[in-house]
Amino acid sequence: MKRRDFTKITTLGALGTSILGIPYACSVASEKAQKPSLINNLYYRANTFHYNPAHIAADMQWMADHGTNALTMAISEVDFGNAERNIETIITEAHKRGIKVFFVTSRWAGVFAGAPKMPSIFAAKNPHTWSLNEKGKPYFHSSGPICSIYYPEVFDFFIEYLNKAFNTWDLDGVVWDEPKAYQMDYASKAKETLEDNPLLETHEANYCEFISKLNDHIRNEHDNKTINFFAYPYLTNSFIEEASNIRHLDYYGADGRAYPNIERPKTYTGKKFLLGEDKVGHRYVNKAHEKGLKSMVLIENFKTTPNEYPLLEKHLDTIITMADQFAYYYYPRSCAEPDKAMQIITNYLKKHI
Repeated sequence: MKRRDFTKITTLGALGTSILGIPYACSVASEKAQKPSLINNLYYRANTFHYNPAHIAADMQWMADHGTNALTMAISEVDFGNAERNIETIITEAHKRGIKVFFVTSRWAGVFAGAPKMPSIFAAKNPHTWSLNEKGKPYFHSSGPICSIYYPEVFDFFIEYLNKAFNTWDLDGVVWDEPKAYQMDYASKAKETLEDNPLLETHEANYCEFISKLNDHIRNEHDNKTINFFAYPYLTNSFIEEASNIRHLDYYGADGRAYPNIERPKTYTGKKFLLGEDKVGHRYVNKAHEKGLKSMVLIENFKTTPNEYPLLEKHLDTIITMADQFAYYYYPRSCAEPDKAMQIITNYLKKHI
């Protein structure tokens, strides 16, 4: 079955329209099943450079018909001036159906994740700002170098581009997607700043303060935008505690595979799991509720293989109901059977709308 047929069939068979305004359950015990107040669809790079307005409208209608009341776009540095009308069309069609639109600062300065995996233009032009390891070598992620948060020009770059994004489009909020600059930094500006207290915990606190200052700016200059943050589920308890103190967060959580490590198939070689004996994803959910925040979980349903689909079906009820926000990828990349992957999502969303 082709994608166009899938959206047509599932839309015709939908149970209703989007479910805006369901009360979140911060007062409920974190591991008690609950209906999420926000169902968020990661619409990463879909229709950004080459697009068909009819396809966008069909995608948005599918989301609305399946209880999805938010979508998250990955906006890269190169989208400004190059894909502005495309992004505007997506936002317009989403808002017509009551769907909020968030965006990820996709690979900006290499400091956060997002899509696609490409080097930052800012980082390429400003190598003096690169974050360095203990040997003085640059940290290189799969998408290129990571800039150091200790250089004021890195912060200024984020402020400039946040302003561009919110002033160009009618965006409802931002998602800080997987911090990439949390490892110990030995760039000259970092060593200068950390001279009196050169500990990883101090650097983690400084990184979280960097995000807090960005959030301060968003709140002060761009009204009441929704601010989301999620990170690797396996990070240390100290980082989870520190990140939960980032100012102005609305949703706080983790992303990972929708099954525990003990059930990992050989085809998955990563280490991000939302479930497990050490309650990896629940650590974030519990911490969010402890701090009076709303919680979130994102399933990484991309690059899935057929032997992962039974695991997705086995645990999806638990994942959908474990936090205040449930997020998933729409037509995720590199799936062996993308329509089957989406049909599983469809079936389980229908149970919770």
